[in-house]
Amino acid sequence: MAKNEPKLEIKAKLSGADDWKEWCKEKAKSTNSSSNASGAVYGLGFIGAFVYWMQAAVGFGAVVTGILKAIVWPAYFVYKLLESFYGVVA
Repeated sequence: MAKNEPKLEIKAKLSGADDWKEWCKEKAKSTNSSSNASGAVYGLGFIGAFVYWMQAAVGFGAVVTGILKAIVWPAYFVYKLLESFYGVVA
């Protein structure tokens, strides 16, 4: 900070700030490892889908398409799963 620069200090009191802090602490304690596990499953699925689509890629366009397909692989999975249960909706 330069010598001639003015100092700015803001003092504010927010109603409910203590309630918010308490809620955040409780929320942090209540989170479990299921969110971490789902992220790991998605990551492994992304790597597998990426390898699968890159093996089939021949040109630049196929590489870009393969990367996009690897990112959205859960959508393909759910679509095919529902299609196998209910068939194609016309």
